[in-house]
This record gives sequence, C-alpha cells and structure tokens, in this order.
Amino acid sequence: MENSKISSYQLFTLIVVFVIGTTVIFPLAADAKQAAWISILLAMFCGLPLLIIYCYLNRQYPNLLLTDYCKKILGKYIGTTIGIFYILFFLYGASRDVRDAMELAPLFLHGTPISAIGIVFMVPILYGLYLGIEVISRTIEIFFVYLVITVVLMIIFVFFSDIVKLENLLPVLEPGWETIIRTTINEAWMAPFGEIICFTMIFAYLNKPELQLKVGIAGVICGGLVLAFIHLLTIAVLGEHIRSHSLAPLLKMVQKIDIANFIQRLDAIFMIWLVVNDFFKVTIFMYAAVIGGATIFKLSKNLLIIPFGLIVFFTSIFFTGSYTTHMAQSDIVLKYVYPIFSVYIPLLLFIVCFIRQKLNKIG
Repeated sequence: MENSKISSYQLFTLIVVFVIGTTVIFPLAADAKQAAWISILLAMFCGLPLLIIYCYLNRQYPNLLLTDYCKKILGKYIGTTIGIFYILFFLYGASRDVRDAMELAPLFLHGTPISAIGIVFMVPILYGLYLGIEVISRTIEIFFVYLVITVVLMIIFVFFSDIVKLENLLPVLEPGWETIIRTTINEAWMAPFGEIICFTMIFAYLNKPELQLKVGIAGVICGGLVLAFIHLLTIAVLGEHIRSHSLAPLLKMVQKIDIANFIQRLDAIFMIWLVVNDFFKVTIFMYAAVIGGATIFKLSKNLLIIPFGLIVFFTSIFFTGSYTTHMAQSDIVLKYVYPIFSVYIPLLLFIVCFIRQKLNKIG
C-alpha cells in the first residue's frame, strides 16, 4: 500500500468518471429498448447496497485493502487465493475497457491496427500507475472540469439542434417490467455499478475516512444520473432500434448536431471525451490489480506494472476476435462472472465479519 492520501473531491471525481466510463459509449441495457434509462436507474439504486457493504468492510479494516482483509476474515490461504482471483478480475476488467478503445478508435483512425491503438493507449496508463494514486487523482481532478463542460455543451447543442423527438421514448414501459428488471440484473447492474468493487482498493487512501460512504453514494448517484440521462437522450434522438444496433450510438447522436449550419461535425471532440473516460476507467482497474498484487506478493508495485500491462494488452487483443464476440462475451461475463466478485464474495466477507464482531462483543 502506498503512503499517499486523496481528498474527498478527488474520490468523488474518480467514482463519477468510473461509473460513466465506457458504459456511456455502447447501447447499455439494449434489451429494455426505450426503457433502457429506467433499467440504468434501477441498477444505480441496486448498486448502493453493494457500496454500503464495501464501505462497511473498509471501516472494519480502515488501513487495509480488499486483498488484505480477505486474509484477515477468511484466513491466510483462502484469503490469499481469493485475493489472487480479484487481481485477475481487475486485469480482465481493464482488458475489456482497453478493447472498447480499440473498437472505437478505428471509427476515426481508419486502417490503424488495433495493436497500435492499444500500445498508445496503454503507455500513459502505465506511467500513471508508476506515479501512484495521488498523481492519478490530481490528474482526474483537472480533467473532470473538461469532462463536465463537454457533456453540458453536448446536451445544449443536442436540444438547440432540434433533433430530440420525445415520441421515441413512448410507450415507455412497452418492454414490460419483467424485461426491464431482467435487463437490470443481467447487464446494467454489474456494469458499471458492480465494478465499484475496484474502490475497495482505493478507499483506504481517503484523507477523511468518515466521509467515505457519503462521497461514495454521491459519486454513484451523480454518475448514474448522468449515465441514465445520456442514454435517455440518445434514445430520444435516434430511437431505440437505431440505438440498439449501433456500435457507438452516442457518437451517432453527436453527428446529428447542427446549429444554423455552423456548429456541426463535433464527433471528433466527443471522441476525445469518450477516450478520456475510458482512459481513467482502465487506470483505476489497473491500479486495483497492481496494488493488490503488491500487497499479496510483498513486492513493489513498480515491479508489477509492466507485466500486468502486458497481460492486459494481450488479453484485450486475443480474448475476442471481433466487436460481435466482444459484446457476446460481455453478456456472459456480466451475468455469471461479475456477480461472484461484486456481490457474492463481498457478501460472504460482510456476513463473516459481522458475525465475528457480534461474537466478540458477546465474549
């Protein structure tokens, strides 16, 4: 664990950008059709209990990371094994988001090999990991202003372009509550709100630990509301059918911006916005893996940056051969793998820790 501290505002910005991340790019909760934004809101509220569990565990072990207190709660051998699996989980999450960048960049960089895109994307991330969590937090604090201004301008330009058609949102509940709830559980809940488990590797650095839960809830709600609103806006502009079958519906919506034949073709600017979001999300995933590996294997985190970076890079290229298989794999992983790490294991840790605490009081 580093000897660093981050402020409440920096943690807030980290969480907001992480939640928006890459899930703003692709047609999240597509099965819910025009009610996708409702599915995202439900997923946000379902994510808050998970955050409460994560914060509870951190309060019991305030100076330890998830990979450390797994050993305290479940014993050395079981806890170490689970910690190693968490490192693999974080690396896999990072590789999926790197692949997202690889799928998006060719929309503008025609003919550029995805391997070249991946290298250019990964190098500054690895340098950020070398500098540490404090520098990463300060950097995202600076970029956060740009991200906020960009999304506000996007919303204003979309409305002034007169391309919003509210009838595309109707009938709102056509898919039915069963489909909406199923989509929430199988897809929107785990990505991005289940991925907040990454912050169990960062909470210990907060300079005011008592604000951990408040900042976490504020970050999740703020990020979730922005995410839901952007997807709602995308549906209103494109219609649910075009949104569901588009590689990057947000960019397609931005391409429609046209104010007096003067303000138009802004998709390149918003492409930068998307890449910055993706960059910081991958950085957080990678940091969780690197610092977790450092605590488990008793090594300097700097020794793990290059090997873990290579694992993420090659995994992002070879685990899926195309965008179609990338998204198909996502459906399976979100439904069957992510809940293990985001829900079941933290819930087990919570129960064991809670029971042990009560028994100690009785004793």
